[in-house]
Amino acid sequence: MEVITSPGSGDVVLLLEREVGAGLYLASTAERFKLVASGELLKAVRWSANAGSLQPDAEQVTWTLPPAGIASLSVSVETESGKKAEGSFNFNVIASPLVAHTVIDTGPSVTGGTCEFAFDNAGNGHVVYTNDTHNTLWYASWDGTTWKTEQIDGPGFNTGSAFVTTAVLAVDAATGTPHVAYLKGTGTLPSGYETVGYGVRVNGVWVRESLNTAGTTRLGIALNPAQGQQPVIVYASNQAGSIRVATRTAVNSWSTVLRPLATASLNNSDPLFDATGALHLVTTQNDGLTSNYLQVIRGSAIGSFELANTSTYAQSRSVAWGADRHILSLSVAINDGQKSALDDITLGTPLSASTVRSSPVDYKYKAADLAYGGGKPAVVTRTSTTLQLMTPDAQGLWTYTQLGSVDDNTRPSVAIRPTDGTPHVCYQRGSRVSFQ
Repeated sequence: MEVITSPGSGDVVLLLEREVGAGLYLASTAERFKLVASGELLKAVRWSANAGSLQPDAEQVTWTLPPAGIASLSVSVETESGKKAEGSFNFNVIASPLVAHTVIDTGPSVTGGTCEFAFDNAGNGHVVYTNDTHNTLWYASWDGTTWKTEQIDGPGFNTGSAFVTTAVLAVDAATGTPHVAYLKGTGTLPSGYETVGYGVRVNGVWVRESLNTAGTTRLGIALNPAQGQQPVIVYASNQAGSIRVATRTAVNSWSTVLRPLATASLNNSDPLFDATGALHLVTTQNDGLTSNYLQVIRGSAIGSFELANTSTYAQSRSVAWGADRHILSLSVAINDGQKSALDDITLGTPLSASTVRSSPVDYKYKAADLAYGGGKPAVVTRTSTTLQLMTPDAQGLWTYTQLGSVDDNTRPSVAIRPTDGTPHVCYQRGSRVSFQ
């Protein structure tokens, strides 16, 4: 916000407000400003800029920023009382570190409070996200140039559907088929009674199914490569010992098993399968002390490996396969200087022979996600309204790339495009689901 003082008789105080976004000004980003006069009604407003493109709309203007450098936005006004004022503002525009910020869904609703991002082997992007205005569920696909959006589920007339609050995504990398698991319900959301829904896109049409579940708060989805990419949903409530594994055995048919994980409760939304069909997930277990465990489920057999006081406890985890038999497990939030955030687990045979090395990521952050590709991890973190991407350099030290502003109280999602090794992120900026 800046103040322009009128050079004419009787000062006119003008406030230039940045309506969308915060933080750094990135090249090619569309920024929206609004002009407000203190105690005056505006009769005429004229905008200009030394570079970039403007879309003026009376006292509002959308300015698509020019390439990196110093850029100026100017405004002149006349009030209903005949007073005039003008001013010029300089902005330090920096180069966009990845690709230009893109709004995935340009509709009027608030979107992207929840978003999950993945690529297929052809480099096509897949995002599942919530429309937070109407509590509906949407899917977007990217061919490298253009985003296309379509609704998956949400309230409707005589459809048997309900409001959707959150969703997770798994993509068959070979075929590009998206599979989605989500929470839906009615009442006061998200504290109401929520059950699990499932959707798969078949021949351009979404097939929706409902699981007969108890009240659910946590869920994840994965595809079993040993069973023809069979969808498996892992879900639980906040109650200890509530982890269930649901396997899709046929269209609209699910086999659900309550797993006897003692006092453990599911602690992340990313279950992982290995090539043999063993299911891996991280839980938190209360047995006098609070510890994180890697659980490996193979049929009815369950193996458990304690992560030995190295992880941040009682936080949700983002997990990904690393090189060889490594699993990376990242806490999605940490407080100032809390325990190491990223665990690198080397799986052993037997499981008890596994080892874990833990690494700090950043001193604090409020939301994060993890991906692995091209021989190294990529971590995206949000602290307040600042978004950054982290990757290790040749020495293994973190490099930090600022991605600009992001809405507070949201979680970003990162994925690495296999065709060029570039990490991309979905997130909420200016109340819109966005991509970079």
